[in-house]
Amino acid sequence: MADSISLNLSKLFAAAAGANGLAEDDLGAEAAAAAFEAFELRRTTGEVGFADLGEREDLAAGCRETAALVRAEASDFLHLGIGGSALGPRAILRALSHPQRNLLPPAQRDGPRIFFVENVDPESLAAIRDVIDPSKTWINVVSKSGGTVETIGQWLVVRQWIEEAVGREKARERTILTTDPEKGLLRRMAREEGMRTLEVPPNVGGRFSALTPVGLLSAAVAGIDPSEILKGARSMTARCASGRVGDNPALHLAASLHALDVRKGRRTHVLMAYADALADTAEWYCQLWAESLGKRYESEGEQVFSGPTPVKAVGAVDQHSQLQLYLEGPQDKVIVFLGVRRLREELEVPSGDGLPPEIAYLGGHGIGEILDVERRATEEALLRNGRPSATILLEELTPRAIGALYQFWELTTAYAGELYGVNAYDQPAVELGKRIAQRVLSRSGGQGT
Repeated sequence: MADSISLNLSKLFAAAAGANGLAEDDLGAEAAAAAFEAFELRRTTGEVGFADLGEREDLAAGCRETAALVRAEASDFLHLGIGGSALGPRAILRALSHPQRNLLPPAQRDGPRIFFVENVDPESLAAIRDVIDPSKTWINVVSKSGGTVETIGQWLVVRQWIEEAVGREKARERTILTTDPEKGLLRRMAREEGMRTLEVPPNVGGRFSALTPVGLLSAAVAGIDPSEILKGARSMTARCASGRVGDNPALHLAASLHALDVRKGRRTHVLMAYADALADTAEWYCQLWAESLGKRYESEGEQVFSGPTPVKAVGAVDQHSQLQLYLEGPQDKVIVFLGVRRLREELEVPSGDGLPPEIAYLGGHGIGEILDVERRATEEALLRNGRPSATILLEELTPRAIGALYQFWELTTAYAGELYGVNAYDQPAVELGKRIAQRVLSRSGGQGT
């Protein structure tokens, strides 16, 4: 696969997994080809734009320019967003930066500290206030629609802190609004108050926006080149340019997971990341898979409920919490392992005399080696129990590899949507909840419910 990413689907099939696996003709080559063509039609007509983000060097350039201003002035950078406006950016930064980046001394950190402000939990927001210097803080308010109530509420609070420290005009200069290029509350306020903006392309939905300025700006603020991320995305799009499942890795995985769901009843899809740096990527995947595929619609007068349930897991941690269920629980799950061949660091377990024989065998092995062995052992244990699994391996954690990985999962999701016969780009049930919440808050007039 492109950018040193390999995909192994062999353990999903009957030749390896026995009766619980797929037969080759279960994939439905014609249906997969039709799904590919249906997506390509959406893409070429401009309805859906995420697959072409690798070509948008203008977006990367804008992020670099804005990040240079932030890096020159700020000690702290707040990214305000929720859902797709936060999961992708947070996951990309975790994958590509030091695990304790905010705790490093400024000389080693390469840029300001970065905080993701997501949930409207007052204790969490107040805790941010307790550790930042508002006189040296920049903020990025991220909402594709421009009216996300949680994010707007957070912004109004944070804006007050910064205005009290540096005044209204300076606070405006240190505010970035990342939103739709033409419409929405944030776009209107940007025009009225002269604030900096970055564009979320109109045909890229929130959960598909990780490779827009939504995810690229925070990476650039941390010193990561957004162009390298987009190069990885571009190469993955080129790799997935065929309607043949054997030639398109994203289509192959989409068709396999769809077939395991509808033919084998495997309605729980687990992404198990064997690297802490990819743990947030598994969380990002959960939103992508759940909101895109979990839909209700009518077919021949009957209600149809679509969508597998995505689950995040982290190896080897969740071998000690979830694996018992996966090995001996209901035969309704499929596991996709996500690993890295060469982690950025390796630590060797000391060897020497005096260790008890029960642990002496660990001496001389690397901690990363142990993690990789744990992954392979878990794959084998699942196989012996007739539990299908697949494996995605990155050669290294680089910006290009991460760009390719995110584009891969977004394409996989788009193809799966076509196979399920649903619109993978809307979220009507979520919008209903938003409207109810806004109505209650409007009626209460700030006096509670």
